[in-house]
Amino acid sequence: MKKALAYTLFSLFSLPFCAMAQDQLALNGDLENTSLESLGNIVTSVSKKPEDSFRSPAAIYVITNEDIKLSGATHIAEVLRGVPGLDVARFDSSNWAIASRGFNGFFTDKLLVLVDGRTIYTPLFAGVYWDIQNMPLEDIERIEVIRGPGAALWGSNAVNGVINIITKSAADTQGLYASTLAGNQDRSITDVRYGGKIGDDGYYRTYAKYDDRAQTKTNTGADGDNNWDNAKTGFRSDWTPTSTSKATFQGDIYAASINLDLLIPTITPPNFSNFYHDRINSQGGNLLGRWTEEHSDTLQSTFQAYFDFQSPSYSSFGQQIWTTDLDYQTSWKANDRNDVLWGAGARYIGDELQSTSDIYVTDPKRAETIFSAFIQDQYALIQKELYLTVGSKFEENSFVGFVPEPSVRIAWYPNSKQTVWAAVSHAVRTPTIQEEGINLNLFSVPPSTMVSENGTNSVKSEELNAYEIGYRIKPMQTISIDTTAFINDYQKLRTLEPGPVVVTPTETFAPYMFSQLGKGRAYGFEASATWDVTSRWDLRANYSYINLVLDQGASQDPIFLSQQGQTPHNQFSARSRVYLPYDVQMVDTVYYVDKLPAENISGYLRFDTQFIWQATPGLEFALVGQNLLQNQHPEQNAALDGFENEIPRAYYAKVTVRY
Repeated sequence: MKKALAYTLFSLFSLPFCAMAQDQLALNGDLENTSLESLGNIVTSVSKKPEDSFRSPAAIYVITNEDIKLSGATHIAEVLRGVPGLDVARFDSSNWAIASRGFNGFFTDKLLVLVDGRTIYTPLFAGVYWDIQNMPLEDIERIEVIRGPGAALWGSNAVNGVINIITKSAADTQGLYASTLAGNQDRSITDVRYGGKIGDDGYYRTYAKYDDRAQTKTNTGADGDNNWDNAKTGFRSDWTPTSTSKATFQGDIYAASINLDLLIPTITPPNFSNFYHDRINSQGGNLLGRWTEEHSDTLQSTFQAYFDFQSPSYSSFGQQIWTTDLDYQTSWKANDRNDVLWGAGARYIGDELQSTSDIYVTDPKRAETIFSAFIQDQYALIQKELYLTVGSKFEENSFVGFVPEPSVRIAWYPNSKQTVWAAVSHAVRTPTIQEEGINLNLFSVPPSTMVSENGTNSVKSEELNAYEIGYRIKPMQTISIDTTAFINDYQKLRTLEPGPVVVTPTETFAPYMFSQLGKGRAYGFEASATWDVTSRWDLRANYSYINLVLDQGASQDPIFLSQQGQTPHNQFSARSRVYLPYDVQMVDTVYYVDKLPAENISGYLRFDTQFIWQATPGLEFALVGQNLLQNQHPEQNAALDGFENEIPRAYYAKVTVRY
C-alpha cells in the first residue's frame, strides 16, 4: 500500500515538472492553451436561461465533455465521481447509489436527474435506475450539477440537488464517430454515431451503443453473478424553420439484461430465506420535442413535450411506468432592472405493477398527475453589482395536493473576479408509489414471524429549509476557486413505525408502516479549484465535508438513525493532466472517500491513470487503469441480493475514430 501511495504521489506531482520543462523548450508549440474554467462557463440549470457559471447564485459545478473524456469513465454514474458534495458509491457491477449532501443509499430519493430537460427518475421510489442510463458519453455537451435545492424552478424532488445532463446539438455531431474498448470489467463497449444535414437549416444524428460488463465478486470471494449487457439506439434532429425559431426532436430506445442473486425471506427453517438466481430484463424508450421562439430581443418562449416508458422487471416484481410531460416557459426582460421568468407544466404518470408473494401491490394500476406553475424575477438592486432573485414553484399533485416551493437568492459582484452569493430555499420530496401502495417482505424472525414494510396513503411530503452562502474568486487568470457552506433543516422525514400485528394459524405478520416522525440537520462545506499551471499541465481539486444529525423523536424506527452513518464526512479528489511529447496526454486522478460507519465500510483511496494518444486528427488511442491501489474494495453495502460486493481493479484499451 505504501509503495502504491508513493507511486500515486509521484505520478501526480513529479511527472508534471517534466511537462513544465517541455513547455519552456516548446517541444510542441500547437498544444491547447485553454483554461479549464472557460470550457464550461455557460450554464442554464440555475435560472433556466444562459448565464455565466462564475456569476451564478448557486452551488453549481460543470462537467464538460473534455472532463468526461479525462475521467476515463465508461458510464454516466462514474462520470459524477469527484463532484464536491456529491456521493457516488457503487454497489456492484450494475448498481450505483448517488446523492447530494447526504441520505445516500440504494433508494436515494432527494436528487432530481434530467437529460435535456427530461426527468429520468422513477416515480416508483423517486430515484434513478442508473444501469439503464447508458447514454453515449461522447454526445454529452456538459453536465450541470447543482448542490442544494432547485425546487423553485424544477419542482418536487429537487431537494438536495439537481443533475442536468445536456447533450450536444445535432449540428455539433456531424460526420462519423466510432469507438470500441475492451477490458477486464468493461469487457466490450462499442459506440457508433453518424450525423448529417437536412437541407440548409436542419441537422441530424443517429447512434447505436452496446455494452457488455463483467460481474463483481462478493466480500467472501464468490462470484456476484451480476454481469450485464445493455443495447441502446437513438436519434436527434435540430433545425431552424425561421430566423427566430429553433426546433429539436429526439428519442432513444434500449434493452438491458442484468443478472442478480436474490435472498427472499420465508418462514421456512433452517435458513428462513430462499436464494435463487434471477435476471432483470429492462426495456424502455422516450421521445422529446422542443420549440423555442425569439419573439424579440427581450422576449423568448419555449415549449417542450416528452413521453417516457420504462419496464425494469424481474420474476419477483414486474413494472411498467409511462410518463407524459408538457412544459412551457417564457423569459422576459421587462426593463433594465427586472428579468422575469414564468411557466407552467403538466405531467401524467401511469403505472402497472405486478404483485408476487414477496411484493404485494395494493393498486396494480395507478394514475398520478402533477400540475405546476412557477415565476421568478431577477431584480437589479445595483445594476451590474447587486442582484436579488425571488421565485417559487407551485405544484398540485395527486399525492399530497398543493405544494409551494419558494426561494430567495442574492448575488454581489465586487468586481469581475469575485462573486458572493447567498440563498434561502424551501423544497419538498413528494411521496412515491412505494410509500403509498407497496407491501414488501423484509425479513423473517423464527419461528414464524414475517416483518414487512407497508405503504399507506397517509404519508405527506418531506420538507427542507436550506441556507447557503458561497464565494468564488479568480485571483489569477489561470486559477479559479469556488467555495460553499450550507445548513439544511429537514422536517417530516420518512420513518417506519410498527403497525398492528396480524396472527394466523401458520404465520405472524409484523408490519412497519410508513410515517414521518423524523427530522434532522445537515451542515457542511464544499470547495473546488482549478489551476492551469502551464499550457501543458493543469490541475483540478475538490473537497467536501458534511455532518448529518438526525432526531427520530417519538419514532420507533429501528434503522432511521443509521442514515447518519451512510454518508462519508470527508471526500477529496484531485486530477492532474500533463501534455507529453507526440500528442500524448497523461491523466492521473485520486479519490478519497471517508468511512461509512453504518455500513461497516472503511474509507478508501482510489487511483486512476490514463494515457491518451492523438495519433492523427481522426484517430485516438487510450489506455486506462482504475482502482489501481487495491485488488478490490467495497463502496456501499448490499443492494437487492443481500451480499456485499466489492469493486475491483479494472483496466481497458480504447480506440476512437472520427471522420
